[in-house]
Amino acid sequence: MATINLVLDLRRSRKDGTYPLVFRVRVKKKYCDIASGITLHKSQFDQKNSSVKDDLELNEQLLTLRTHYLKRLRTYISEHIDIHDIKDLRDFLIQKNKDEVTLYSFWESVIEELKNANRHGNARVYSMTLNAISDAIDLDIPLKSFSYKKLMDLERKLYKRGMSANGISVYMRTLRAVCNKAINYDLVGYEWYPFRKYKFRKESTTPRVLSINELSAYFNLDLPKDHTYYKSWLIGQLIFMLRGINITDLLLLSSENIKNGRIIYKRAKTGKVYSVKMTDEVKHLLDQFSVDSTLLGLITEEEFKNKDKLIKVLMQRRKVINTHLKQLGKMINSQESVTTYVFRYSYANVAKKLGYSKDLIAEALGHEYGNSVTGVYLEQFDLELIDEMNEDVAKAIKKGD
Repeated sequence: MATINLVLDLRRSRKDGTYPLVFRVRVKKKYCDIASGITLHKSQFDQKNSSVKDDLELNEQLLTLRTHYLKRLRTYISEHIDIHDIKDLRDFLIQKNKDEVTLYSFWESVIEELKNANRHGNARVYSMTLNAISDAIDLDIPLKSFSYKKLMDLERKLYKRGMSANGISVYMRTLRAVCNKAINYDLVGYEWYPFRKYKFRKESTTPRVLSINELSAYFNLDLPKDHTYYKSWLIGQLIFMLRGINITDLLLLSSENIKNGRIIYKRAKTGKVYSVKMTDEVKHLLDQFSVDSTLLGLITEEEFKNKDKLIKVLMQRRKVINTHLKQLGKMINSQESVTTYVFRYSYANVAKKLGYSKDLIAEALGHEYGNSVTGVYLEQFDLELIDEMNEDVAKAIKKGD
């Protein structure tokens, strides 16, 4: 007898403590898994009822998909007296003939998996990379036909278009991730891997930073509240005062992130938890905004709930803010073009000038510095030490050089 059940694969734990949610196909003592593209914490999954807790929409999607697999399973059983090859059954269920799956179509399926897992930001990156690479070479070819030679042809064409080594590296890493998934899904063998001999190239870049005097001039600008750039000016200050917070994370902060005099939030990109002391200066800056569903009130409740639309909204808000920041940079005669990222790098630069260690600065920014042992050690850093550094950096900006 063959069955298909939704289970949490507890054998494969992710760094964020979640586990893959899979459709487990069992035939007698043999079984195989079909990825759902979703990862959950144990507390989010109802093992008894094989469902996701408190998510009716997602459960309906999963039920529809399971029904589809069951229909395919009945068809397969009707065509086979006995089931000997569990992998062949799996390929039939997901309607994929290994010889017919193209790199383009598989890449599209990866994007859909990311969307189903509510990883819309990653899905957008994969989609943009797919569009860029498919403009350079033909990806509508069988997976097994994509070779190291084609990989090098792609690199040459991207260089010919004037792309930097770092820009190409971003595209190539995404392509590599897609290739790794194809191997994990048994669509191609390990011997096929086109990245085995490929070397990623990297160009050294100098982070763009503002000097202490430039930062002081920025903070001391006299802008009226009705000025077009006023809120963007405040946002630049907040990014710096909150230890180089990412603009996306800042825009998504809500009153729920304020606990016991601290702003505690999880980085949207990495899932790492940050805890920043709510200083009087930060509170004053936040008080200038009208709180809605978020602290800054720049994301509406409707936009906040629509995860697919939210990505585009965040990009649009960031674009407007950066346009304003560039103009503010001209007002202080900045040597660098001012953007949201400049404040993050500038924070690290000021802290370094004040004599703080790279380890402590890295921890404040949410990075792991050095090897894994160092990373473990940094987990034990006292928040008071980081708070003290943050206050010293703020004082340096007020004083100027």
